[in-house]
Amino acid sequence: MKPDKNNLTSLFDGSFNHFIKTFDSFFDEPFRHFDDFLSRDSFSVNVHETANDVVIEAELPGCKRDQIQVEILRNDRLRILVENDVTTEVKKDENIQYYKKRAAGKMERIIQLPFPVTDEAPKATCRDGLLKVVLKKGKRRFVDIE
Repeated sequence: MKPDKNNLTSLFDGSFNHFIKTFDSFFDEPFRHFDDFLSRDSFSVNVHETANDVVIEAELPGCKRDQIQVEILRNDRLRILVENDVTTEVKKDENIQYYKKRAAGKMERIIQLPFPVTDEAPKATCRDGLLKVVLKKGKRRFVDIE
């Protein structure tokens, strides 16, 4: 029996479509959570300036103050480190443990500041998952061109 050339769609139904779907899913599956993988150990940072200050805002939802370290580095850089250590435990009785999970994570960003900063009165606050660091601008030095 010859295949009907006018009804080509019937030739591609069934196993061929299954093959194409399997082939597509083979390449799609590894990249499905790729964005989560890239952003897993990072957080959003916004840097802006006022007349006298450089302001850095970092979005750290669910983080507490004792999990965050802020450090001013050489060459006008700022380091924000977040260490998260969570232990979840579910018990039915004192002697019988049903579930225990421990998760530790670390996120870090080093931000190049747009201006030199002074050591004078740096301020940092953390409210509702928003870390705000305010640093005083230092004097910019220009070189005269001869």
